[in-house]
Amino acid sequence: MIRGLTYEIVLWLFALAAIPKMLYQRIVHGKYRNCFSKRMGFAFPNIAKEDRELIWVHAVSVGETKAVAALAKKLKESHKNSLLLVSSTTDTGHAEAMRSMPFADYHVYLPLDLYVLMNSIIRRVKPSIVVLSESDYWYNFMRLSKAHGASIFVVNGKISERSTKRFQMVPGFCKELFSFVDFFSIQNQIYADRFASLSVPKEKMVITGNMKFDESYPKLTQEELISWRDQLGIKQTDKVLVVGSTHSPEEKLVLEALIEVWKEIPNLKALIVPRHPERFSEVAGILSKQSVPFIRFSQLNDRTGQESIILTDAMGQLRKCYQLADVALVGGSYTDRVGGHNIIEPCWYGVPVLFGPHMYTQPELVALVKEYKAGLQVNPENLVATLLSLLNDQEKRLSLGRGGIKLMSDMQGATSKTFQAIENQLKNKVSVG
Repeated sequence: MIRGLTYEIVLWLFALAAIPKMLYQRIVHGKYRNCFSKRMGFAFPNIAKEDRELIWVHAVSVGETKAVAALAKKLKESHKNSLLLVSSTTDTGHAEAMRSMPFADYHVYLPLDLYVLMNSIIRRVKPSIVVLSESDYWYNFMRLSKAHGASIFVVNGKISERSTKRFQMVPGFCKELFSFVDFFSIQNQIYADRFASLSVPKEKMVITGNMKFDESYPKLTQEELISWRDQLGIKQTDKVLVVGSTHSPEEKLVLEALIEVWKEIPNLKALIVPRHPERFSEVAGILSKQSVPFIRFSQLNDRTGQESIILTDAMGQLRKCYQLADVALVGGSYTDRVGGHNIIEPCWYGVPVLFGPHMYTQPELVALVKEYKAGLQVNPENLVATLLSLLNDQEKRLSLGRGGIKLMSDMQGATSKTFQAIENQLKNKVSVG
């Protein structure tokens, strides 16, 4: 009771501080335009359950949503009479959920975890199964779902060293929070040990691997690749660097490196794909100030053929871009505010992947990419030399690409293991009940 009250007070203080900032970002930068009111609990759909069970799958943003999509489909197919609701917390995550999980009955934004909002929704919805992807834990959501009889599963579970230390500062709250979870499907032993240090019983955990290796990676045909290059104005003789999921100030860093690389490789084309759509215009401004010839993806009809950079200002194009790449560089890794993104996406296409020093949110992926010799971790001061070395050495690129393909092949299977673990837990619950 006291913990719940303390949590509620802290959350209200956070909300009162955050809402003005969110409104400013919404008005000035267009951020939160679609999700602001919905995260306040407005427009949550009226769900006609008609005595059917409801499976609620929650994933924060794009990466978590892609990873959990195949599992959500398996659950939907296994529980044929159930409704499937998928929630997100960001506009990009919501868009990805609608794209990758069209089979879901409802796509919603997760409301703020205030008791007054969450209690009203959970009382109406009464989920039977709640699936939380990776590391997004909300006290009221979990407590109220549990109180109404839901089985709660954490899938593709992970927890950073930083989060572990923060949870250890509130051991009583942490123990109660994780007690709501029936079962944890964990990516690896490192994360399992961290959860164990937070009082999660070992019998409630199983290591299943990383479901990101099981994602559906669309692959273009040779004809489609040629057409895609033509559409972007990239000649068959041009070399291509794809810079994905960038954050400020990474574009400036990359641009400085490109200016040096172009002196030796003038036929290099760079595709820059910012992580967040509200930054598209900001990045265009950065390129304009440097007087670099570039074209926005949304304005390809105006291209002259002289552009060295294509600013991909559209959602859902990154994996398509990676298929053109001779080398890929994954952003979020050159700023310690972020701590890295999914560096295995280029590996699926046999593309060598580069990433920066700040990868604290993805230690497992870094270790695997290095183990399989599928990519390189590169400090800013070595970026120019590394790019020149790779772009001028086809055999080295092919070798790294082969390592990436083997990595993706060897690591698959986590989704099936996770699904089976959930089904076993549900069967045990029925037999005990």
